[in-house]
Amino acid sequence: MTKQQTAMQDPYERRALLLHLGDVLESVFCLSQCADDYASIGDAVKGNEALAGFTLLGFIDEKMTPRDFVRCASGAFFVWPKALLDETLNRPMLANTVKHDLFAENAKGWDAYVDERRKDVPWFGEDLPEVATSAEPAHEAKPAPQKQKGKATSRYSTWPWPDKAADA
Repeated sequence: MTKQQTAMQDPYERRALLLHLGDVLESVFCLSQCADDYASIGDAVKGNEALAGFTLLGFIDEKMTPRDFVRCASGAFFVWPKALLDETLNRPMLANTVKHDLFAENAKGWDAYVDERRKDVPWFGEDLPEVATSAEPAHEAKPAPQKQKGKATSRYSTWPWPDKAADA
């Protein structure tokens, strides 16, 4: 694929990943509502018809508890909203956090998940480091954005929206 073709596909791939993130959040919410009713993801999917529709749950180790899934999925995907809005997409990081937090000891599930993601995002899961790592949440407050020539800088000031300060 040429650079131009890749650039043209980028918005569609980001959209596909955002839609997937929405599905993940919905599955997390649904599981959190019934987490105490089931001992494992396998039991939850078998016992709750609404959960059977979440493809992701079919790739997860069926012995994982619903509470562990909620915790692991939150860790795997919390960086996605900001990362998907960055001007340059950190492709390995997006997949790496999921591999580390949800599929650390489930290579078969990881491979099936990657195959499913690649239907919409052909590069998903490529060029990952040998050892998967989790995204570390920032526990310290970040400094306020610096001002340059009277404007506040932001990671989102130009992509994909124009800088509103420039219009004023």
